[in-house]
Amino acid sequence: MYRGFIIVLIMQLGFFIHGCTTLEHIDGSSKEELKKFKMSKYEMIHEMEKVKADNINLQRQIDILNTLVKEKQRIIDENESKITGLKGENENELVRLKQENKLLSEQIKKLKSENQRIIDENESKITGLKGENENELVRLKQENKLLSEQIKNLTKENQKVKYENKSLVKILTRQKGTLLSQSHALKKYIQKLKIKVLSRDSKNSAEKMAKKLNKIGYDIKSVSYAPQSKFSRNTVYFTQEFKDEAEQLAVSLGGKTTFKPLNWPSVFDLIVVTGENP
Repeated sequence: MYRGFIIVLIMQLGFFIHGCTTLEHIDGSSKEELKKFKMSKYEMIHEMEKVKADNINLQRQIDILNTLVKEKQRIIDENESKITGLKGENENELVRLKQENKLLSEQIKKLKSENQRIIDENESKITGLKGENENELVRLKQENKLLSEQIKNLTKENQKVKYENKSLVKILTRQKGTLLSQSHALKKYIQKLKIKVLSRDSKNSAEKMAKKLNKIGYDIKSVSYAPQSKFSRNTVYFTQEFKDEAEQLAVSLGGKTTFKPLNWPSVFDLIVVTGENP
């Protein structure tokens, strides 16, 4: 830029000294044209002043550029200095990190070795346990097989018992119905029996006997005294056609109760006489 400024200055000086005649051979202008368009002295001075002002502005711009270049260089030098300092610090940090990485690598190597040892030890234990477990597994399989067979047999037996129970329930249900029917019929029948209770000593024992027979289901028609007073145990007297009923009544009373046929005429079917040791 400074070199361009010098060239422009030289050209302007040439114009000032020789005028515009030098341009005649350059652009092909005639003398008349040069005379017509030739600058006056004052115009040339004015143009020179203008060029000087432009040169001053250019010089200022050059000074500013030089200042910027110096500032740029200063910043570059400062950054290089900082970079140099940081480089030294980073190299120290890098050395420290390398040492730490080396220690970590050694620790990792030791941990890997320890882990491998533990893995080998566990695999050895697993191998031993596997052998023991296989034997135990064989034994358990045999036991399970036996249990499965027993369960299968029990299932069959349970099905058989279940079927038998169903059949038995049906039979018992029918029998229960029959027994209830028979019991109901028997109850009606014994209620139709004409029964008299006699006391060996007092009417009190006869009433007790009558209440007991009522609870069993018998309907007592009469309560009175016995013609004789010495009866060792309870006695059921029956007419000829009611022997089975007398036997059943004696069984119902229990203890030492006995039954005998009537040897005298009576309107009653059964006569019960209380004794001293019933």
